[in-house]
Amino acid sequence: MTRGPRMNPRFSARYLLASVLLLVLLVGIYTASVARRTQAELSAQLEQKGLALADVVETGSRNAIRSNALMEQMIAERLLDNARLVDEIMRFPVLPGELERIARRNRLRRIDLLDADGRPWTPPAPPRMRMMMPGPGGPGGPGPPHPPGAPPMPMMSYMWGRRWAPPPEEGKAGVPTAISDRKFWEGSVFGVAIGAESFPGIIAVHADAAFILNFGREIGVERQLEELGRQAGVAGVALLGPDLAVLADADRARVGARRDDPALARALAERRGLARLVTRDGAQVFEVARPISLDGARPGLLTIAFSTEPMARAWRQDLRAGLLLGLGVLVAGAMGLGVIFFMQQRHLGEVRALEAEMARRERLAALGDVAAAFAHEVRNPLNAVSMGLQRLATEFAPEPAANYARFVDLMQGEVRRLNAIVEQFIALARPLPLTLDRVDAGELLHELAALMEPEAKKAGVELRLAVPAALPAVTADRDHVKQVLLNLVVNALQAMAAGGTLGLEARADRERVTLVVADTGPGIPPDALPRVFDPYFTTKAGGLGLGLTIARRIAEAHGGALEAESRPGQGTRFLLSLPT
Repeated sequence: MTRGPRMNPRFSARYLLASVLLLVLLVGIYTASVARRTQAELSAQLEQKGLALADVVETGSRNAIRSNALMEQMIAERLLDNARLVDEIMRFPVLPGELERIARRNRLRRIDLLDADGRPWTPPAPPRMRMMMPGPGGPGGPGPPHPPGAPPMPMMSYMWGRRWAPPPEEGKAGVPTAISDRKFWEGSVFGVAIGAESFPGIIAVHADAAFILNFGREIGVERQLEELGRQAGVAGVALLGPDLAVLADADRARVGARRDDPALARALAERRGLARLVTRDGAQVFEVARPISLDGARPGLLTIAFSTEPMARAWRQDLRAGLLLGLGVLVAGAMGLGVIFFMQQRHLGEVRALEAEMARRERLAALGDVAAAFAHEVRNPLNAVSMGLQRLATEFAPEPAANYARFVDLMQGEVRRLNAIVEQFIALARPLPLTLDRVDAGELLHELAALMEPEAKKAGVELRLAVPAALPAVTADRDHVKQVLLNLVVNALQAMAAGGTLGLEARADRERVTLVVADTGPGIPPDALPRVFDPYFTTKAGGLGLGLTIARRIAEAHGGALEAESRPGQGTRFLLSLPT
């Protein structure tokens, strides 16, 4: 028979481990892909939400932006009018505190008069006050505000703080360098400056910051952004100008600041949208930027930042669910693989057992053929020798007769021993003719114990019998079963040369009855235990090694089994199971 390749159990464990690791890898890849897909979907939802809000804000704030630009233009014109009025007033002597009163009446922050060198310029007092003042302010003091021969200030206008309107039209003269170095506009939200005609210098008028902010808040852009910024999940809203300066923001403190961001600058230059994850104020936000037209010509950017906490929370929940699902799939898959490998190993074990059984049967069949031929060739000469010895014993009587008879008996004994060996060969080769009947296994053990008790006592062995009262009968050939048990008992007695305990037991196992023959001898070595039923294998001097082979063959012919259990130094147990 051709045998298939045997699988090493060590390799099977490696295959199982490799399969589980592969399953873990696949589950991990699946979980990671699901988590990334969920994160991408959440990001897309945030981007869509941001673009939708940007559309709403752009639609709602378009008029507000125009209104803001118009507001700036009106305020600028008003401030210019105030500056020109002050210039006209400066042509005449003014009372002290007159400029402060003008600023209060017109809701201005302050009015600055600067000479050509950028130093504060104080207008001359009226004549009555000049006569009361000593020094240059008294009689003979400075002449009119613009002394004759002094060059007039070049016509110019300068404006700062404009966010919504386009830059002032060109063609106006700039602020002289000496004056601009003073940076007179710092600390002011909005203002204008003009070249004075009443004195050599400029007149700077600063608008009231509270008035500008309140007016702008009433117009609506800031209010819309603030309301949008208070929505759940919105971390910030800002409207950026062409130079990325913050024109309006949900957080008023950010207005006027500049965003130094190359990505936003590219998006503004290319007039395209932008969606990204950025870190602002130490927290990660999802920012959506949308190009917007500020005044029909100048581009701007509307940026809406969303908190990533809801997205992160949803991502963590989805990741947790994916991990739990993956863990469940992993556990189920590992259990399934374990069951498959267990069943495979069990099947392979059964296949190996069947292969071993078939190999044993093949060996037995081959030995049976050899034994049959050997028995056929040896039995006839043995019969002739036996008959010749019988004639010698009866027909001849040489002297001395006693020695002659002893030698003849010795030779007849050896002939009988050889004939027994031949009978074992024949028993191994030919089919067993079984006469099945209902046999009381307990009664059979009692009979065997009574038969072997004298031999046991002679060998110094204590015989113990354990048979339950309600032991079912077995279907078997009584003589063959008795032959098997007798062979096992004889082997047990021979194994306990120094005495011991011989146990005969019986127990019912479902539809079988198991008969046990146990000894307390030295036991069978572990390397020899799997071979005790092989033909011609024996550990006894002078043994043929066919007794246990024939015993197992008888057990299997009954549909039963004969197995051996042994521990070195603790004895051996043979278990004969027969069907009921």
